[in-house]
Amino acid sequence: MAEGESVKLFVGQVPKLMTESQLLAMFKEFALVDEVNIIKDKATRASRGCCFVICPSREEADKTINACHNKKTLPGASSPLQVKYADGELERLEHKLFVGMLPKNVSDDEVSALFSDYGTIRDLQILRGSQLTSKGCAFLKFETKEQALEAIEALNGKHKMEGSTIPLVVKWADTEKERQARKAQKVLSQTSNIQTTDSMQQHPPMYGALQMGYMPAYNGYGYQAQGTYGLMHYRIPQLQNQHAFANLVPPLNNQGSAAAVRGVTPDLSTGLAARNYPTSYNLGSAYPAVQYPVATYPGGGIITNRQLGTSSAASSSVSTSSGGQTEGPPGANLFIYHIPQEFGDDELANAFQRFGRVLSAKVFVDKATGVSKCFGFVSYDSPAAAQSAINTMNGFQLGGKKLKVQLKRENKQNKPY
Repeated sequence: MAEGESVKLFVGQVPKLMTESQLLAMFKEFALVDEVNIIKDKATRASRGCCFVICPSREEADKTINACHNKKTLPGASSPLQVKYADGELERLEHKLFVGMLPKNVSDDEVSALFSDYGTIRDLQILRGSQLTSKGCAFLKFETKEQALEAIEALNGKHKMEGSTIPLVVKWADTEKERQARKAQKVLSQTSNIQTTDSMQQHPPMYGALQMGYMPAYNGYGYQAQGTYGLMHYRIPQLQNQHAFANLVPPLNNQGSAAAVRGVTPDLSTGLAARNYPTSYNLGSAYPAVQYPVATYPGGGIITNRQLGTSSAASSSVSTSSGGQTEGPPGANLFIYHIPQEFGDDELANAFQRFGRVLSAKVFVDKATGVSKCFGFVSYDSPAAAQSAINTMNGFQLGGKKLKVQLKRENKQNKPY
């Protein structure tokens, strides 16, 4: 371990009346100690009966533990001191790295030879499957923090190993605390998805298939911007009074019956008259009649072809266009879950291009924040390429996440969404 790398210890069973200077003097009887910080109640500022002890090295920290843990009882305490490494401290001191995007046939010697250029490797573990082939990732430990940092700086996103078309991912391995936090976040996300799905099943959206969270701003191409898995590509006139009807409906004629939306009264701004909603959109001879297609999204996201109208005739005139997003033939379109947060469209395409010609790749992002939702689509020009990608990439460790890759669900009526 590098000199000057301090180590934090947690100490319990400390008398509440003892001061930091008294504790510092006591611990210095057994080892070198730089600092003592009593943990206090935020409201009362009174001692909570525990403290942190900062030692200049791991060796001095071990001396403190060996001399005091369960062995020394301070005046005024009912039990001996409890001395241990603070949470996450041991993992931090291991200088442990995660390495992703390794070739499946990589050997320990190849990885060791690459990383040994940056320091002394204390431990190396390549994760392997039942056939002893690499899962594409490994963990390794360096002797010092500086060596690990040098390896990250030199290799992360910059070096491609022989047999791989994607640069290595090299980063600090997650601590146990970080793993637990990610697991809790995942459970919370799944619970939220279930609640959203239940809510949408009980209260389907009046204006079509997609939840509002999936809808980019209106741009004159229906309800989704080009480059996403959209609804239609027919250029339609700008919305009249957009401030009142943003992202809801295009200008409609007054033909048809108001019974198309039974019991619904639009929330209109002052001075705007109510409109009748026809059973299908008649945008003129230049535009085919359009209804909202079916869409399938992860986590049970919205899957409904609910129309504004009730006429069965409209269902026969659904657009089969996917907007600006190019789709492949049936069986050639993939749905990918657990995409790394930092990946965009280009990174996703690069990760999947080795299996065939990629027609399009799209990572979905949150409309409000622009942050990735960690799922997306990849479309190939052939089902064989898509199947090859599934065989290799499903379960593949990418950027610290295990991908879930499957065929995108095709509509029973062979409609794109």
